Amino acid sequence: MKLIFVKLSTLSRTLSLLLASAFLFSAPAFSAEESIVVYTYLKGHHKDHSADFRTITRKSLNNLRKFSVTKGPKGRISASKPLKERLKTASKAGVRWVADVTFETEKKNGTLTFLIYRSNSENIFRWVEKYKIRSMKAFLSQMEYSMPLKLKTKFLELGRVIKKDKRLIYFDLGETAGVKVGDTYKIYVEGDEIEDDDGNSYGYLEETKGIVEVTDVTSVYSIAEIIIGQLSIDTDQWVKKTTETTQNSFNGKILSVLENKIAINIGKSVGVEEGSYYAVFREIKNINDKESFRQAVGHIKINEVFDDFSKGELSISDTFELTKYTIKKGDRVEEVESPRKDMWSINQIMTNVNSDTGARILYFAYQRDSLVNVEMVYRLKGGYGNGTPFVAAGVMQSLGHSSHVFYGLDVMYMGDSALNMFISVDIDTPVSRNLKINLESGFILAHSDDTYNGLNTSVGVKYAYDLF
Repeated sequence: MKLIFVKLSTLSRTLSLLLASAFLFSAPAFSAEESIVVYTYLKGHHKDHSADFRTITRKSLNNLRKFSVTKGPKGRISASKPLKERLKTASKAGVRWVADVTFETEKKNGTLTFLIYRSNSENIFRWVEKYKIRSMKAFLSQMEYSMPLKLKTKFLELGRVIKKDKRLIYFDLGETAGVKVGDTYKIYVEGDEIEDDDGNSYGYLEETKGIVEVTDVTSVYSIAEIIIGQLSIDTDQWVKKTTETTQNSFNGKILSVLENKIAINIGKSVGVEEGSYYAVFREIKNINDKESFRQAVGHIKINEVFDDFSKGELSISDTFELTKYTIKKGDRVEEVESPRKDMWSINQIMTNVNSDTGARILYFAYQRDSLVNVEMVYRLKGGYGNGTPFVAAGVMQSLGHSSHVFYGLDVMYMGDSALNMFISVDIDTPVSRNLKINLESGFILAHSDDTYNGLNTSVGVKYAYDLF
């Protein structure tokens, strides 16, 4: 089964639909549990699975905050009796809700019909869907995943992110759904499908993208601040309430430090992802009970993520050694935008500067950090000069853990292949932190033309911009 959602182009259009939905479906959004009687029917070739089907249906309804499944009145009416009689019997016993759930199979096809009625015969939930049945066991496993999802969406216990604005998100659950300021919600997406070797689907894994705390609530939507998942949370992802009651349950802290290796106390269960960066903050002075002036004293790049903790390493910086000996167990960490961005540049290189026969070559370059080694950078260059096309590919390593000084090696082609050993320095500018002056000095060797062999220098301008 696949659930399809239409992504609206504007927030106003979304909220208009939400207002209409809240009006239509406000009735089933109760504030307390109410009893419901469940009748299940498995028709066709798989009646031996009736008990499992009944258990999954009852469990799905019990997972809702709205309902508590009851066995009904003593000596309750038979499931074979007309619906009106069953509703009347439930009403007399003080049970306001009745669920009729049928799965009818014919050969390899099946039809699920899930109906919920008020005791006054009003139908408030209808779900009819057709399935291809290869394995009844796989189908029942799929129902364990999809049935609670469908019910929670209908009865406003599961929502969607409708807008993201920096560290805030808007989602389509509000006071009608029982949302309160201070509540924490998990943001997640449908992950990998669970399939056996025969292609039978057993449902999907949940992939957590982050945690948010509600800051404002209207009748039909809420605003929440992102605690974890600033980079991974996006529109159209699922939203559901967590079992934790306060933001403090999700505050990131350092668990252990070993040289430049660091472990933090949050992991996959709350949306931490490999390759993300977390800043280590030092509180400077309190502003009030919740806020304070603080300073980031270092950045951690996450390399391994486990369920309840993550491991990473200290990112390069010009204060690397000081940071390494300053941070300690218990320091607070918070997800931040990567301090290391892809760099684009335009440079001019002057070859064989010790002679009068050197060449000038204008080239463009692109550099990207290694995903494995936090101190390594890869780069590509291409240009034209002295009547010859110029291309190069290289790797460079941070010098002394600095984020501004690197050394490395290029493999070059300028009518013939050559090697270039170099030192590269980036200089910050007052115009923008993303704009830098780049100076390089290197030594080219193994070229057949002495126009290029020897000492070279280049000067250029770099700009940080993540295109990929």
